[in-house]
Amino acid sequence: MLYLFISAELSENVKKLYVDDTEVSPAEYSFKLKCTKCGEDAEKVINFNLFEKHEIQGGKSEATFTMKCKFCESDNNIMANAFEPCLFAQQEEHSDNDKRKKYGLNGNKIDINNFAAIMQLDSRGWEIIDFLYTALPFKAELNSGKIMDCQFEDDGSWYDYDDDSSEEVYITDFNYKIEKGK
Repeated sequence: MLYLFISAELSENVKKLYVDDTEVSPAEYSFKLKCTKCGEDAEKVINFNLFEKHEIQGGKSEATFTMKCKFCESDNNIMANAFEPCLFAQQEEHSDNDKRKKYGLNGNKIDINNFAAIMQLDSRGWEIIDFLYTALPFKAELNSGKIMDCQFEDDGSWYDYDDDSSEEVYITDFNYKIEKGK
C-alpha cells in the first residue's frame, strides 16, 4: 500500500490546509505513471477522483483508475481512498498516531511528523512517479474560521490577503512524498 503525504509551511494565521474534494464537486488528482511490467512511462498524465469507481477487467472488483498499458497491454489499476483529512499547522499534535501505527506509517525511515497522509493508494501494475498538485483545488482554513481558496504555483507557494483581519495569508514550501505502508 502506498500513501500520498503532503507538507507545507503555513503562515501563523492558517490553521489547516485540505483538498477541496466532495462528492458534489470531486477533485481531480493528477499523476504520472510507469508500468511495472514493462517499465514504460504512461504517455500522458492521468487524472482520477476518489468518488468514481470502475470495474476491473474480469469483473472481480472495482478500482478508482484502470488503464491498459499501451506498450505491454497489461491491465493495471489503482484503488485510491482518502486517509487523513488535512494538514494542520501543528501536524504532530493532530495526527492520529494509532491509525498511522496500524498502517505502518510510524517507522524511523522517514520523518513524517510534519506531513499529512491525505491518500491511500493500492496500485496494481503502476508505479507512481510524480504527483501534479498545481491544478488541485485546496482550501486554507484560517484561525478566524474563514476559509479561502488556495491554488499553488509551480514553486509550491500561495499568497493571498485576508481583508477581514487585514493580514497577509500564505503557504510556502509545499512538498509531497509517496511512501509505502501496510
